[in-house]
Amino acid sequence: MQAGSNSAVLSTPVVSVAITSYNSEAVIAKAIESALAQRTGFPFEIVIADDCSTDGTVAVAEAYQVKYPNVVRVLAREKNVGTQRNYYDLFEQCKGKYIAWLDADDFWTDPEKLAIQVKALEDDPSVAVCGHFVRWVNPAGEVVRARFPNVSAGRHGMAQILVKNFLPSPSVVFRNGLHRKLPQWYFEISPITDWLLYVVAALTGDIVLLERVMADYTLNPTSAFWSKGYLFLHTVNADFYERVESVLPAKFHRIVRRYKGKQYEEISYILRKQGLFSESRKAAVKAFCSPSSLDNFGSKGKSLIASLVREAEWRLKGAQTVSQKQ
Repeated sequence: MQAGSNSAVLSTPVVSVAITSYNSEAVIAKAIESALAQRTGFPFEIVIADDCSTDGTVAVAEAYQVKYPNVVRVLAREKNVGTQRNYYDLFEQCKGKYIAWLDADDFWTDPEKLAIQVKALEDDPSVAVCGHFVRWVNPAGEVVRARFPNVSAGRHGMAQILVKNFLPSPSVVFRNGLHRKLPQWYFEISPITDWLLYVVAALTGDIVLLERVMADYTLNPTSAFWSKGYLFLHTVNADFYERVESVLPAKFHRIVRRYKGKQYEEISYILRKQGLFSESRKAAVKAFCSPSSLDNFGSKGKSLIASLVREAEWRLKGAQTVSQKQ
């Protein structure tokens, strides 16, 4: 059943396509069209939550609501609430048994996507999240990477999702209600919007990655995540690892601490290259203290020694400069 062909009021949708937008006038139509093109044997809805865009995003979305009133719903805000809150409130408005994640600047490339993923979830109740491979494209539509992520298809669990967030958000379909298990600090870790959701899902079920490329993920150079550089990315990841241990059983704490340490190693290296030696040393100390005693011992030890040496050289040079001026 194609969404665009529905003429009667839908019964309860099986899937809610959740689209968030902010100043997405130029791209949102492509995302909506890719959802409308889905061929399914079940009803689905498209719910669009706009976070108070200042361009014509809402007008574009509402035009689709007028054209497909039984399928498209637009939630337009009068004031900006931020990425996390906009996602959460959108999920709360979804009526489907499953929620399919789709940002306004991404789009689906396979009209069978929803049918395939719903079948996978229906066939196996132990699956909490179903994803697939995507292409990376730039805003001009040029393919930057033909297949992502660089992990194997199949079942994955907590040990894998804690190492890195390998699930592209436009690939994900998950069971409705999962978002209500998120801790309050979810609203404090912007711009990480999806990783914690997958971790929470892995507490009760498996993550399945299907062997199929069915979406394009847009690498937007102005996005909150990609535009601020590697220091910002590692700092955000370190903050995530600082917090996530609180929702996990003790058996996963060592993994968290190990990879938290790796984030601080990277932060220390970048700060050292920037000449911020005191800050580099503080990050190196955090790296050294984060994992268990033997985890990453060589790299974290080198990071700490390098930071201490460079800071000492910097302080000595400063002292010599002051002495010469006296």
